[in-house]
Amino acid sequence: MSRFEFSLATPADEPSLRELSGAVSMQGSIRIALDRAPGYFASLRPEGRRTEVLVCREISSGRVVAVGHRSVRPMWVNGAVAPVGYLGGLRISPEVQRGTLLARGHRFLRERHSDRQTEFYLCTIMEDNRLALAQLQSGRCGLPRYHDLGRFCSMAVGMRLESRRVPGRLRLRPATPADLSALIAFLRREGPKRQFFPAYEPEDFCRNDGLLPGLALEDIILAWQGSELIGAAAAWDQRSFRRWRIAGYAPWLRALRLPFNVVAICRGLPRLPAPGSRPDYFVLSLVCIRDYDARVFHAVLDEIIVRRRDRFDFFTAGLHERDPLMQEMQARRHIPMPSRLLAVAWDDGEESVRQLRAGLVPHLEAGAL
Repeated sequence: MSRFEFSLATPADEPSLRELSGAVSMQGSIRIALDRAPGYFASLRPEGRRTEVLVCREISSGRVVAVGHRSVRPMWVNGAVAPVGYLGGLRISPEVQRGTLLARGHRFLRERHSDRQTEFYLCTIMEDNRLALAQLQSGRCGLPRYHDLGRFCSMAVGMRLESRRVPGRLRLRPATPADLSALIAFLRREGPKRQFFPAYEPEDFCRNDGLLPGLALEDIILAWQGSELIGAAAAWDQRSFRRWRIAGYAPWLRALRLPFNVVAICRGLPRLPAPGSRPDYFVLSLVCIRDYDARVFHAVLDEIIVRRRDRFDFFTAGLHERDPLMQEMQARRHIPMPSRLLAVAWDDGEESVRQLRAGLVPHLEAGAL
């Protein structure tokens, strides 16, 4: 008889879910745990309009030993809006990681997938978590196919200004309620030019039940050229509902942390926080620049930093390696945390993955990962 059973989590599981999320860190050189207080389910709102929390319990004790999320949200795919899944939040207690739970969990996920809410899923896995990548891409034990779509370049970026260059006739200012319709129209115009760009609706803004909870309009910096909106990006402070905790470092990085921080202070790099600490940061979100204009992106980033550098130690960001804006981002002082972007499909979604247009640059909302 099996020791474990799989089911959907309920609000009664809140304490167990928060405990597991905080105790099991994402593996890599920098080991990060996610504090989802005060509410686990509330912390999932950015992930999709519909999110299921899949859990594995030890039958004898009822203890939750593994958890993962299945979310669905509207995205621009090949120039049209389509429901796309996202798989995230995978945490497995160390004492059961070497068993068959991963394969059994995928079988349960396959059952949930039978509702046909989406044809395929996206997920990201840290590049230096090689064991997880090898397991997921093995195709063994009935796992779905994990297609590598390239590097998703996550990073922690320092709050140092490189320069203040504002192109002529460009006006930068925070968004106001009067700008919301123009912002939505701009995102709908530019979104189809990117693969997987979120398809936002007005109700996603300024509401705790939308896809952008906790993001105020004044957190969004708009770039105007005359009366035309040509760029946007936001400083999304998510600390009220989910927040990083530094669980630790790989041995080699732990030994270098203090000397690295001395250099970081001099060079404007983010410092490596002490294990157990909860750093002050925001997530660079809603990045949308017409024609991928690096000069506009540079100006918008500087405007965000000027308005936030007294309150935050650094910000996190993420762009695909083929994104033309990556050159501007990588020119700033940062700590790289690269991952792989994967498309996940069973047989019924393989054709949709094959039809993804290679010419469209993938775009993931960093604040929803």
